[in-house]
Amino acid sequence: MRRARWSAVVDGLCYAALAILVWGVNALQRGMWQDDVQALAMAHMRSGSFAALFAPDVGPLRRLTVLPSALAWATPHPVWALQILCAAIWLAQAMLAAWITALLLPGRRLARFLVVCLTLTATSDLTTGSMLTLGYNFGALQLLAAAGCALVWLGPGRAASRSAALVASTILLLGSLLTIDVGVPAIPFLVLLFILLGFSAARGAETHEFWASGPVRRVAILLIAWSIVVIPIAIAEWRFLHDPTSYAATALIPVAKGTLVARAFGLWLVNFTPWRWAFARPAWWVRPASVIPASWMAAGSLIAASIFLLRLRTKNDDAGLDDGRRSVLLAVLFVTMALAANAVYSFVQFSEIWYRTQILSRVWVSMAIGILAGWAARRKPLLRWIAYATVTAFVFFGAWGGFERQDYFLSVWRWHQRELASVLNAAPALRPGTAIILRGTPPPGRYLATEADYLSRCWLLLLYEDRNLLTMRLNPSRKSGCVAVAGGLDCWLEGQADCFADKTCLPFPFRFDSLVLMDYDAGSGTYRLVPSLHNDPLVSGHELDAEIYHPEKRIVMQPWTTRQRRLLLE
Repeated sequence: MRRARWSAVVDGLCYAALAILVWGVNALQRGMWQDDVQALAMAHMRSGSFAALFAPDVGPLRRLTVLPSALAWATPHPVWALQILCAAIWLAQAMLAAWITALLLPGRRLARFLVVCLTLTATSDLTTGSMLTLGYNFGALQLLAAAGCALVWLGPGRAASRSAALVASTILLLGSLLTIDVGVPAIPFLVLLFILLGFSAARGAETHEFWASGPVRRVAILLIAWSIVVIPIAIAEWRFLHDPTSYAATALIPVAKGTLVARAFGLWLVNFTPWRWAFARPAWWVRPASVIPASWMAAGSLIAASIFLLRLRTKNDDAGLDDGRRSVLLAVLFVTMALAANAVYSFVQFSEIWYRTQILSRVWVSMAIGILAGWAARRKPLLRWIAYATVTAFVFFGAWGGFERQDYFLSVWRWHQRELASVLNAAPALRPGTAIILRGTPPPGRYLATEADYLSRCWLLLLYEDRNLLTMRLNPSRKSGCVAVAGGLDCWLEGQADCFADKTCLPFPFRFDSLVLMDYDAGSGTYRLVPSLHNDPLVSGHELDAEIYHPEKRIVMQPWTTRQRRLLLE
C-alpha cells in the first residue's frame, strides 16, 4: 500500500512537471491576449451583482462563461489567478481523460498513464497557452467529468454512490452546456457508448429479462436524465444558430461542401501531426522576435520526453487482460468523436489557423492513441517499441509546441505591455466624467492590445476601474470615425459607418472639455497624449470650439495603483 501511494505521488509530480513545461514556464510573465481581456472586463462590469454574473454572454446559453474570470477578478492578482486556473483545468482534463479510460478499461494502468501524458502535451490549438480558451476548457472539463460520472452510474458499486454519480453527471452536463457549446458534438457519441455498454453488460440474459435487466434500466434512466438537460438546450441552440441577428450569424461563415469536408479532415489530421504544432503552425498577424531560444525549447522538450520515459518503465497492466476488441472499438469511437468536433468548427471564422478548433478533439485523439498504444505494447516486442516511440514523439513535439506558444504569447505581451503602459504613463488616473479616444492605425500586420474598439474599451475599463468610462478606438482602417460638431465630436464605432451616414443609429458624442485624446506612434509602439487640437484635422470647421480641449485638466498625475501594476504585470 505504501509503495502504491508513493508511486501515485511520483506520478502526480510527473504530470505536474509536464503541465508546467507545456503551459507555465513563463505563465506569470504573460499577460492577456485578444478576447481574454473581454471576459475579465465583463466580470468587472458584472461584479456588482451576483445575478449578473450568470447573465448570458454572446449566446443565450453561455451563462457560466464569465464565472472563471469573475473568480480571478475577485483575487488580488487577477492575471496570475487566470493563469493558475487555466493550468489547473489543463491538468484536470488530462486526469479526467485517464479516469474515463480506467472506467472503460479496468486494469490498464499503462493506457491510463499514456492518456494523461498525451493529453497534457496535446498542444495543437493556436490558443494553447492563452487564457482566451478558459471558458472553452472549463466547458470541456465539465463534459469529461459528466461522462465519467455517467460511467460510474452504469458500472458496479454501491447504489448510493451510483445515484450520486447520476445526479452529478446531469448537473455537470448542464454546467458544460451553459458554459459553452464546445461539448455538443460529443453528446451523440457518448450516448451511443452508454447504450453499447449497457447492452454489453446485459448480453446473455433471457429475452424477457433483457430489457428489465439492471444495466439496460440504468442506461434508460441516464438517457432520460441527460435528455431533460439536452432537449431544451438543443432547441435554444437551434434558434440561436438560425437567428440572423445573433452572434452566430457573424461567427459562422458559409462554406461549400467540398471546402467543408477538406477543412474538417485537415483539422482532424492536425491532431496526428505533432511536428506541425512545433514547427508549422499557421501564423496570425506579424510574429515578434522570439524570447525563448530554440535551444531552450529543444532542451525543455527533451526533459518532457525524459520524464515520460522514466515513469513509463514502471507501468504494467494487470495480468490476464483480454480486451483487445474493446480497445480497438473505443479508439475508433474516440477518433470519430475528434473528427466530429473538428467538423463542427470548420464553419467558424479563423478555423483555417486552428483557432479554438482543437479544444476537445485533442482530448479524444489522446485517449485513442493512448488506448491503442497501451494495447499494442502488450502484444509483441516490436509493437511495444513502435508504440513507445510514437507516444514519445507526441510528447516531445507536443512539449515543443507548448514552448512555441509560450514564446509567442510572451513576445506579443511585451508589445502589449509597452503599448498599455504608455496610456497609463500619460494618464495614470482620470477625473470623473472624462472620455478617452485612442487614435491611430498600426503598421500592417501588427496586432495591438487595443486593435479593435471593443478590446480598447475593455482594457481602459479595467485599467481605470470605471464602468461608466466613455471610450473609443479611432482607426479609419477599421471604419470607425468622428466628425466635429459644436462643442465636440460625433463618432461612430466599427460596423456603424453606414447607419451613421443614414442617420439610423445615434452617434457617440465626445465633448472637447471632457476629452483626452491619444495618438498611436507606430515607431515606438506607444500612445502619446495630444496636448492641443490646434490645426488638428479631426476638428476641421470647429477650431474655435476645440480651444476648450485641455486634457491636462482631466488627468490626475499619480503613481499607478496596485491593480494597474498587476494587470500589466509591472
